[in-house]
Amino acid sequence: MNGEKKPNIIIRRERQLRGWSQQKVAELVGTSEDVVSRWERGERKPSPFFQEKLCMLYGRSTEELGFIPPSLNMFTATTTQMEDIHVIDERLDQAESIINLSWEAWFASRPKQVVREVTKLLFNLEKTILTPLAAVHKLHAKELIMRGHGLLGGIYLDELQKDAAFYHYSQAHKVAEEIHDINLSPTYFVLIGDVLRRQNDKMVALSYMEQARDQAIRTANMATLGYVLQILAYAYSDIGNEAAFECAISKATDLLAFADEGKDAAKKEFTPFEIYEIQGKANRDLGKPLKAISYLELAEKSLNHTDSMMPRWRALLEISRGQALYDAGEIKSAIDVISKGFILAYQCHSPHQMNRVRKLLKKLESGPDKSFSEVQNLKSLLYETYMRMDNNVI
Repeated sequence: MNGEKKPNIIIRRERQLRGWSQQKVAELVGTSEDVVSRWERGERKPSPFFQEKLCMLYGRSTEELGFIPPSLNMFTATTTQMEDIHVIDERLDQAESIINLSWEAWFASRPKQVVREVTKLLFNLEKTILTPLAAVHKLHAKELIMRGHGLLGGIYLDELQKDAAFYHYSQAHKVAEEIHDINLSPTYFVLIGDVLRRQNDKMVALSYMEQARDQAIRTANMATLGYVLQILAYAYSDIGNEAAFECAISKATDLLAFADEGKDAAKKEFTPFEIYEIQGKANRDLGKPLKAISYLELAEKSLNHTDSMMPRWRALLEISRGQALYDAGEIKSAIDVISKGFILAYQCHSPHQMNRVRKLLKKLESGPDKSFSEVQNLKSLLYETYMRMDNNVI
């Protein structure tokens, strides 16, 4: 057993967090790709010279990179040490499963259950990292904390609890910075900007997003940069900067729609769908509803290729189409489509999408079409639906 080779998963994880290849690390420390591969597989231990270089490269100590054993006061004996490591591994694996299942539960329209489970999980993980842990376990726990906060940020934003969303995205970004995750750091930073955009703090939001873009250009992979540009395009659309919007969305399309990498960076599917939906929204904002409708038709075709997350995305698409039809003056068709979207949004527990319909209803009630029977029917639908909900927000 003493001669058994044990892979150094810590230096491998540190490399992967930065999106580096083994060849890249080899160039940075002055050795060959084969040597780096052997270090990671545990076939060879770096000499003190290269240990120092790797510590400087990753900003970690020799203990944190697994070159020397963890402090002995962490465990009382070798047997206990092995038992503790097994227990910690098991707990972290369970926590990771909960995070993964929570994403699926949210997409399956169970946000309250997700918030309850992930909040409890985060509390336990925060306690865990305060205890003596091997570096690899502490890193794993922090990754899960980051993902948990990121998930809660998305849910709270959809629930219109923007302050809570801002907090959780900020926490996720803070941890991403701590563990040097070069892809998720700009991702969460641009999402902080997206919260500010939805709070109508548009110029501050734009500042956050452009900083995220600059960081992604310097350090992140193509998929992350594409996702950041995709969100940034929303901000340019909001302020009416058509040229900047077209530039950002064009680059995002090149990076995401054709690179087949978008899922990993953004934790979402349907990159083409999102690109088309953003273009539809932007053209509505720019006073081009007919062009918006054509993009939304493309979004629908993209959406038809998959069954995953169907209700939530269907709701978004139908409501966007309804808004574009309204802008084009097709009031009755708009109300018919947006009513379907509202029902879908209610079924998948998406207050954000439901609120979009409420805003359109206010426009209808203050406009020349307020006497239409379709407008009254939409008002009745909203009233009856909100009356069924726990919190009456109408």
